[in-house]
Amino acid sequence: MTMPVEQSWGSHLSVRSDRKWFGLNSIAITYIAAISDFLMLLAATAAGYALYEPIVFGAFADPSLYIGVGLLVATIFVLAMGGVHAYRPAQILAFRHQLLLIVTLLPAALLFLLAVAFFLKLDMTISRGAILSIAMLSAAGLIGLRLMWYSHLKKAIARASFPTRRVLLVCPNAMRTEAIVQKAAMSGLSVTYTMRVSDTLAPSNEAFERHGIADVDEVIVAWSDYGNLPALDKCLCALRQFCVPVSVMFDGLIGDIVEGYTQTVGERRAFLTHRPPLDLYERALKRAFDIGFSIVALIVMFPICLAVAIAIKLDSRGPVFFVQSRKGYSGRAFRILKFRSMTVMEDAAFIRQATRNDPRVTRVGAFIRSTSLDELPQFWNVLRGDMSVVGPRPHALAHDDLYGALIAQYASRRHVKPGLTGWAQISGYRGETPTVEKMAGRVHHDIWYINNWSLWLDLKIVLLTTISMLDRRNVY
Repeated sequence: MTMPVEQSWGSHLSVRSDRKWFGLNSIAITYIAAISDFLMLLAATAAGYALYEPIVFGAFADPSLYIGVGLLVATIFVLAMGGVHAYRPAQILAFRHQLLLIVTLLPAALLFLLAVAFFLKLDMTISRGAILSIAMLSAAGLIGLRLMWYSHLKKAIARASFPTRRVLLVCPNAMRTEAIVQKAAMSGLSVTYTMRVSDTLAPSNEAFERHGIADVDEVIVAWSDYGNLPALDKCLCALRQFCVPVSVMFDGLIGDIVEGYTQTVGERRAFLTHRPPLDLYERALKRAFDIGFSIVALIVMFPICLAVAIAIKLDSRGPVFFVQSRKGYSGRAFRILKFRSMTVMEDAAFIRQATRNDPRVTRVGAFIRSTSLDELPQFWNVLRGDMSVVGPRPHALAHDDLYGALIAQYASRRHVKPGLTGWAQISGYRGETPTVEKMAGRVHHDIWYINNWSLWLDLKIVLLTTISMLDRRNVY
């Protein structure tokens, strides 16, 4: 069996795999990023104090108190970021996620500081204006550091100079490896060699040696041919002869299964494919968030809702609101409320999705659909308990029947309440789903959300939704 070393992605990266980014490895980058944040927060505290006190009071106050403020805020922030693994190189490159962490954790650290000052009766000695100045400089400095890391790390990864762990990738003959190599680089791995495994013959020790197993730090076996698991077993048996860590990654159905949480059953690991319903505490927490957020949204958005209602009445004949039957939690039907954006009021066995330049959409309807203003009345559905702020988007009953028969996991979307926005919507599945594959992608993201729910995830989705609303390409 002849298995030559690949000369495309794998060998190209192997030429530069020994080069490290300014001599640093991925672990060092993690510590340097944390230390940079710590020092920057101290500097922002000093600058905020130095700028505010002379301008407002005409003199410097005792700086020791603000040194303590800087140390406390920097320590809390860095520990919190480290606790969610935000200093890993792959996480540093997730710029939107980093922004979300900054706008969440920095105010939390400052609020904790103010709470401590209040209980210790130090609140009268700390200037609120100085704290506000420090907060603004800290946020600007943290964002500036993220822009620097994002720019330089991306360039380092593109030059293949950042990955530090050399990898031998083992995969079937027909598997495409470009995406795997790119994702490995984002995780600090350099695919130095790629070895294609025959469907029928087990690779020999000599074959692994020819493919550089003595020169790598790790072996990753990527598998997608589930009809040929004996070949995978032979490959893993052959790899046991070498003192090198071996990992196996799957895609497709098995990949989805092993992404779930695990529990031990005897001496075996069981993967959780369907998360149990939220317990009483989790339901109460999510419901409290839904009620509080909906009340605030309805109060703040009331003038906008009134303006939209007037515009709809002036633009076309018909009611202001559009009401349609949808399925909610556990398949229970409810009536969803939206601002009317079309000339039709469809709620039948066949409902055609809106398409680009759809003649049924009114002039006002086109605007409120592209800006998602037509969804604002659904905060009333949330307040009533039919929906949640975050969850899988509910579809028309006709579409539920259609896709429920075509997509195996479709019904699992109803294990939680439907939402105004969801993980799928901020992941590129907002708007029309013209193909079964597109809907299957939305369902996949909805199931991931259900299995990984947390209040923190809901807050993240809400924030990213406000950002993604600026992109109107797939909404019409």
